[in-house]
Amino acid sequence: MVKDLNIDYYKLLFALSTALDFTGKGLMKHHIRVALIAQQIARKIGLNENETSEVVCASLLHDIGTINFTEKARLVDFEVQNTYDHCMRGERLVNSSPLLKPLSVVILCHHDRWDGKNKTGLAGESIPLASRIIHLADRVDVLIDSGRYILQQRDEIIKKITSLAGVFFDPQLVLALVDLARRESFWLDLTGGNYERILLSRIKPGRKNVSMEELLSVGEVFARVIDGKSRFTHVHSRLVSLVAGEMAELAGFSRDHCRAMRVAGLLHDLGKLAVPESILEKPGRLTPEEYNIIKCHTYYTYRILEMVEGFEEINLWASYHHECLNGRGYPFGIDGKKLSAESRIMAVSDIFSALVEDRPYRLGLSRHKVEQILLEKVKAGDLDAKWVNLLLENYNQLHELKEACSMDINKTRC
Repeated sequence: MVKDLNIDYYKLLFALSTALDFTGKGLMKHHIRVALIAQQIARKIGLNENETSEVVCASLLHDIGTINFTEKARLVDFEVQNTYDHCMRGERLVNSSPLLKPLSVVILCHHDRWDGKNKTGLAGESIPLASRIIHLADRVDVLIDSGRYILQQRDEIIKKITSLAGVFFDPQLVLALVDLARRESFWLDLTGGNYERILLSRIKPGRKNVSMEELLSVGEVFARVIDGKSRFTHVHSRLVSLVAGEMAELAGFSRDHCRAMRVAGLLHDLGKLAVPESILEKPGRLTPEEYNIIKCHTYYTYRILEMVEGFEEINLWASYHHECLNGRGYPFGIDGKKLSAESRIMAVSDIFSALVEDRPYRLGLSRHKVEQILLEKVKAGDLDAKWVNLLLENYNQLHELKEACSMDINKTRC
């Protein structure tokens, strides 16, 4: 495992923004459409490549502070109220990652009104330009009715936007939008579905070496987003990450290999952003229908991380954590012979972490009960005895990571 990965930075953000776009109505692709609109406005007003890149990257993550489906549903109201909380959460989240930190102020101000009625205290040109662009692009996308032909809507959308120039929006940016909106292609690009390809064709390639430390920091950000879906999973991704990394170290893996395992652990439940909170927090046994919805999360993790070139191994370690040696796992039903040591470690780490954590229907289990369940899963052919035995031999050391996670999250809670 190499120290750094040569990955396309934009494709990493595309993948993570896809995870953010799951709502109660499915996958909405809101972030990348906002990025498409914002990129064109940025170039229209003469921003250079670096400035446009900042606008695009911030667009792809602008609603990262919106944790649950209820809050996401409120944001589709054009004149949405009380946006500051999710903007502030988003700013704090990205500020914790050196790779994403430059986007923090832009995300904080992306709902600021031009007239200055903002909790940030900013108005007019004191609002970051990138934030003003994203605010305008975001509201254009919200006005689009997916049930109607796009070209039948453009006049009324532009009429609505122009009526608020100088109140909600920067008047100069509205003029740029009006000019862009005369082209049918501007609107048709927002309905064709080839969003990533179109956007990549318009921006400077973003392939660069990203260090494991940078990836860990991004993984930590998204682990907090994932775990924030439910109060019962508030440390789960970080605990799985630490347990998997520690087990890899105990097994003699290299330092960089262990850190790559930690990245996979942080992202293993990325697909849970597609699962309703009502299921994640249900106090009783799940119905078969609800369990089928839960089972989709590893598939979505796989498809999202598949978008990132250079993440091939990390993706398999993260996404196969519910596959079983007997081939009866999900979502792919993979033959155990094809499961790597890393995927097997991740499966053990995930189950161990879930057992020691509180859940809506029970408190964290005792050591005796955890050992019993893990050994039963070995006997059933679900888990690899080698890695279960390694965990049990180091149980106290690994269990202490739970307290470390809880202390850490209390210090950094948004």
